[in-house]
Amino acid sequence: MIIKSKSIKSQKNLSNVLRYILVGHDLTDEGFVMSRAIRGDRKYHKGLLRARGDVTLESSILEARIDNMFRQYNSNNEKRLVPHKRANLAYHEIVSFHQKDSRKLSREALLDIARTYAKKRSPNSLVVATMHRDREHLHIHMIVSAVELGGRVKRLSRSEFRELKESMERYQDQKLNLEHSKVDHSKKKTTRS
Repeated sequence: MIIKSKSIKSQKNLSNVLRYILVGHDLTDEGFVMSRAIRGDRKYHKGLLRARGDVTLESSILEARIDNMFRQYNSNNEKRLVPHKRANLAYHEIVSFHQKDSRKLSREALLDIARTYAKKRSPNSLVVATMHRDREHLHIHMIVSAVELGGRVKRLSRSEFRELKESMERYQDQKLNLEHSKVDHSKKKTTRS
């Protein structure tokens, strides 16, 4: 699996990324939205299931859901113990699989990957995750708050991020038996002279 992380520094970017991952998610039984520590999200999920087929109602509920999540990320960021002008609000992280392995990945397996990644990455942070099928390969989008629920900043150094990726590779090897999605994250990059 390939894992990428991009920092989200502005409220506008946070709103856009939330909208992007939630508007693009699969509303069928094959898709999922995982929200950890987001209060009130279940009512939006149930509302979207009831509104299936009614595009206007679905759109209205989805906008309310995005607004709820956006407000909670911002409220959580205000608990930051050490304020900083150019601080990250959140991280947009993508876990991607090779297209040849996509058919082996069930909804349950992808949801388990999202939960495992969120727990290893930042167990005390707000997390929203969903799966996208808009490309030839399956991938999971996650938004992880930069501030934990208690106000501590949760930032990973390069070595910690590499350890996280290696840990997820081991998880993939043990649980998923994917042949084409293997990546050696322990390799050091070589520089060209």
